[in-house]
Amino acid sequence: MGRFKFLFVFAFFACLFAAVYFVLKSDTAVLVHPKGLMARMELELIQKNLLLMLLVIVPALTFFYIAAWRHRAGAKTKYDPGHSPKKALVVWLFPLIAIIPMAVLTLRATHLLDPYRPITSDRKPLEIQVIAIDWKWLFIYPEEEIATVNVIHIPEKTPIRFHLATDHSPMNSFWIPQLSGQIYAMAGMSTTLHIQADEPGEYVGRAAEINGDGYADMTFVVRAASPSDFDTWVEEVKASPLQLTDEAYEELLKPTMNVPAALYSHVEKGFYHKILMKYMDH
Repeated sequence: MGRFKFLFVFAFFACLFAAVYFVLKSDTAVLVHPKGLMARMELELIQKNLLLMLLVIVPALTFFYIAAWRHRAGAKTKYDPGHSPKKALVVWLFPLIAIIPMAVLTLRATHLLDPYRPITSDRKPLEIQVIAIDWKWLFIYPEEEIATVNVIHIPEKTPIRFHLATDHSPMNSFWIPQLSGQIYAMAGMSTTLHIQADEPGEYVGRAAEINGDGYADMTFVVRAASPSDFDTWVEEVKASPLQLTDEAYEELLKPTMNVPAALYSHVEKGFYHKILMKYMDH
């Protein structure tokens, strides 16, 4: 009976670890398949901290099992609840071994992964202004004077500087799992996020803040391409018959779900700033 229990427990954990392994290997586990500089650094931080935590968890569970086995019902070993300096040292030593390196790593990463910190590169950053609306994303390219809804194109290996706010929505959270961490967007306030795609590809972005009926479908597509392909795309957008006028924007402000991608060939300068100023006390 004891051998059967051991084999059952062993098979259970073997299947569990195999399931976790295959799930993480799948491309659908986007968090462990970063395609951008910032996302890759975040994953490395998670992996390092996880390994350090295992230095505490594995010995703790091992000692727990040994203690439970030695003092099980019918065992000859007598349980002594008295204080032991050696045991106390072991109990506190293992957490300290993990906590001190984790604190150093996390403190360093806090500065390196600061969303406001520009990415060092020999390429000029591309600026994109983001406005979260119920339940869609508006992206403005101020230098190119174009705008899009629920889709953005970016050049690979080029720093991207996002400026984010909301309109008719008090708060939202912008997140591209394979390229960056999440950052909040708020009405009347502009937040900043820097990302960089390592290679061409198509990535999914989403709202990470529950904000009503359309939350689950408030997603957008990020397409990274070569700089030349990006320039070609900009010219295609400028040929679009749609323009982001005040009337067109008022239509966007209406709460709608599952909004298809749209391309606007022109947007007035300072449009993003005008949206911010709507919520300022004049």
